[in-house]
Amino acid sequence: MAQIKEEELRRAIEQTLVARGKITPEEAPVVSRMVLGYFGLHDSVLDNKLTSDDRDQFYRLEEEGLLSSEEEDATVSRGKTWRIHYWLLKKDRIREVGQHGPAPAPTGADQVYKDMSESEWRRGSPSTESPPAP
Repeated sequence: MAQIKEEELRRAIEQTLVARGKITPEEAPVVSRMVLGYFGLHDSVLDNKLTSDDRDQFYRLEEEGLLSSEEEDATVSRGKTWRIHYWLLKKDRIREVGQHGPAPAPTGADQVYKDMSESEWRRGSPSTESPPAP
């Protein structure tokens, strides 16, 4: 299967992580470049090559179905077994999600709710209302 292009991955990230508010729109191209920087021309990358911050991003992408992780056991000298963890690009899923174009911009109503403070959310709930006057 053909390699994933940065633009494809960026769109898929916008449709998933950005649309769900897990990262900002400005972070999408940065994350896509970082991911493809690890994979290069390959479909898998060893987990121990990742920094801890980058690994966190890989886990987020795994939650969205854009990456998957696998492990295998390898026998090394003197019969010891090592477990090797690695990450895989889910190319079909990335292309499927990325084909829908950029995520829709939030509506004005969405922003109103995002801008509300915690006290405004509690206002009017049964636990904060005063009892009715007799």
